[in-house]
Amino acid sequence: MNLTTLIHARLDGEITPEQLQQLENHLRNDWQARRHYLELADQHARLLQQPAINTGRLQEQRNSETPIRAPRWRPATTLSLIALAATIAFGIYLFQPPPSNLEPTSNGVAILSQTLDAEFAKDTTLSRSDTLSPGIIRIDQGLAQIEFFSGATALIEGSAEIEIISAWEARCLRGRVRVHVPPAAKGFLMHAPDMKLEDLGTEFALNVQDQTSAVHVFDGEVIAHTPRQKPASLTRGMTFSPATTSSTSQDFLPISQIQDLVQQRQNQRFESWKSSSQQSRHDPRLIALYLFNQESADPWDRLINNLTLPPQDQRAGGAVGARWTQGRWPQKQALEFKRPGDRVRINLDGTYNALTFSCWIKVDSVDKKYNSLLLTDGYENGEPHWQIFEDGSLMFSIKHQPDHVPPSTKYNQIYYSPPVFHSDTLGRWHHIAVTYNNTDGTVIQYFDGKPVSRAISPLHQPGRPITYGPCEIGNWGLPTSPSNFPIRNLNGSIDEFAIYHTALTPAEISTIFTTGSPQ
Repeated sequence: MNLTTLIHARLDGEITPEQLQQLENHLRNDWQARRHYLELADQHARLLQQPAINTGRLQEQRNSETPIRAPRWRPATTLSLIALAATIAFGIYLFQPPPSNLEPTSNGVAILSQTLDAEFAKDTTLSRSDTLSPGIIRIDQGLAQIEFFSGATALIEGSAEIEIISAWEARCLRGRVRVHVPPAAKGFLMHAPDMKLEDLGTEFALNVQDQTSAVHVFDGEVIAHTPRQKPASLTRGMTFSPATTSSTSQDFLPISQIQDLVQQRQNQRFESWKSSSQQSRHDPRLIALYLFNQESADPWDRLINNLTLPPQDQRAGGAVGARWTQGRWPQKQALEFKRPGDRVRINLDGTYNALTFSCWIKVDSVDKKYNSLLLTDGYENGEPHWQIFEDGSLMFSIKHQPDHVPPSTKYNQIYYSPPVFHSDTLGRWHHIAVTYNNTDGTVIQYFDGKPVSRAISPLHQPGRPITYGPCEIGNWGLPTSPSNFPIRNLNGSIDEFAIYHTALTPAEISTIFTTGSPQ
């Protein structure tokens, strides 16, 4: 039996003791056999799993915007795929016994780790730190760095088209790519139109133009397989091309230099945001602006300044429990909320006709039914609440309970966005916002500068005022009694929170996102 047959026999649970010994000998002595085994196990593990979520209470993502999707299964193949997936998943035993219940996970195989002035094709929506599933990436210009889960790294330059096949395999359809393969990813395969490159732990550059390919090895060894020639061993400094296209070391940017370029661009964007932030403090529509920078070196100082101008010091906040951490810029701080006691206490005076909440947030986990963004103490008429619901959706509500409705009857207007926090968006900085006006009752919720929901509650009645009073960012200081869910602390970090007394336009929200985005 060949290796593949042995693996399938083992995954089917039908392997004999002699065949098992034969398979284990293959795996013990041949790294390519181990890679083949892992590829099969990885492939079928992903077949078994929907893009479920690995974070606390999060439910299955209902509205994925993942740009690269796994192929859809046709009904005629469903039974065979289910059978195949079930047998393959069983085979993971060689390295780790399979769990009795499948742990939810993402079906990604790589991460878009860095971008620099990257413009992707119109049918592709990608941003830094996105998890990538098998599929094709088209980039029109700039730089994009992909880190495969195997450990290999690919730097794509300029106009290019790359197909991600698995954590161990990719194909350059067009353009230039530079690949670094550490020892742990030995055996990584890069396909090109007229050759296949088998990396033995090295760094090489590939240039594909007009269906012809050329490779230049910077370090280590690469085996080049071509249809009409014997496999060629390429070592440091060697260039190989079945056709006339050529590449030299001067044609490709070293991967090590991308970090310097990204840092330079981040510094430029930070200075631009800082200048814009200074100007925005004068916006007369602001009720409060908290940037969560530790103003004093004194660790006992827990003051959270309200930075609006002219000063409104009575709206300053106090951090309780929450710890200072790095914000979305390396030069800026944020507050991290982890424990049930972590919060920022504020007290906002006044009565208003509209509102906008705008914040930069990094959610680490959605691990409660309700996860606080801003909640007033209790929940009285006219008070807004803004939270993340257990499925990862943004949840805005405002209470206006008429006198004729018994207190025991819930009468608050509640608005949900589609789920926006899931396995591919957790642990990264995002901008979220919500706007509401008491005239027409429209509530618009935003994620990364774009509207994700727009609704008007049937309970809305025009003209009812908005009030705050004592309230908290990242927690619920005074839950209503009785409450089945009094613990609502956020699990994540906030590095900017702005509260306006008007409903900002979609264009203004987009500008806030664009100006404040670190990417």
